[in-house]
Amino acid sequence: MSARRPRRGPARRPLRVAAAAVASTALILTVPVPLPVRDDDGAPAATSEGAFPDPWEAVLAGAPAPDPGPAARVEQADLLAAPVPSLCGHPAGELVDGMLPGIPPGEGVVWIYVDENGRIPAGRVAYGPLGRGSEVDAAVAVYCDRGGTAWPEAVVLYGPGPALLGHVVLSEIVPGRQTVESLRIADGVVTVRFVNSYAADGRPGRVDGTVELVLRGTRVVTRNLELVDERSTAAEALAAAVAGDAARLGDVAVAEAAQSLLDLAAIPLTLGTCSAALAGAPEGAGATCAVLADDALGGEVAQLHLARTGFAEWRVVGVTVAAAPSA
Repeated sequence: MSARRPRRGPARRPLRVAAAAVASTALILTVPVPLPVRDDDGAPAATSEGAFPDPWEAVLAGAPAPDPGPAARVEQADLLAAPVPSLCGHPAGELVDGMLPGIPPGEGVVWIYVDENGRIPAGRVAYGPLGRGSEVDAAVAVYCDRGGTAWPEAVVLYGPGPALLGHVVLSEIVPGRQTVESLRIADGVVTVRFVNSYAADGRPGRVDGTVELVLRGTRVVTRNLELVDERSTAAEALAAAVAGDAARLGDVAVAEAAQSLLDLAAIPLTLGTCSAALAGAPEGAGATCAVLADDALGGEVAQLHLARTGFAEWRVVGVTVAAAPSA
């Protein structure tokens, strides 16, 4: 029997497949692959091929920022139970329903005013951030006395809690007894408008003011103080009379007073000193300014009487001629 010859074709095919597989494997192994290298703190470190990519970066990059929740804020209920500094000589303490307890009857009060509806009036409180982040802080007017005439009011600043941040007594800015007219918070600044109810000498006050309060750490800094009394209106009225500008004069004086000023302006005039209303002033007048002849003698020829008509607003309501002017 003759020997069977092996079938060469099929026997060689597996060898070619195996060789191809080996070649492919060799090709894959020759490609440089950057391996993760980390610093001691576990952060990815640079390799010869660049920084090792953090697989979470792509996920977190598209993730929305976590919701911080509502910002902490001061509420009215917080203010009516807030700590207060020592005011009007009364010791510091905590309010109860807006009133400082422990003061004997007849010896005064420290309190935050509320209306018949139990609300702090809008002009007596303001809410907003005071530059300490997103927290909503507050500025509130606090009244105090020693059992008699009202003392100068204070503006007290609070953060959530409530936390006492600082305060300013208005008489520390301007002499006299001041009442808060309005409060506003914008861009971290408290703007206070106040009325000088009584002057330092105890006579009715004639100064309205505006001042800004800024919180600097634990200090309250005052800036941009502006004071307005009757003098600027008296000067404007006199200048309009000297210029013969009846329309302009009518904006700052009642008709009868305007005509008296126009009659006086036949000679050069200048404004003298101003004071609280003098005897002979019309009812409702709060100030009197002297009008002087602008000559060598400089004698007083008239008095302008002015009434306060609004915040930082005055009007000439009467003129008393002291002597007939000479040409």
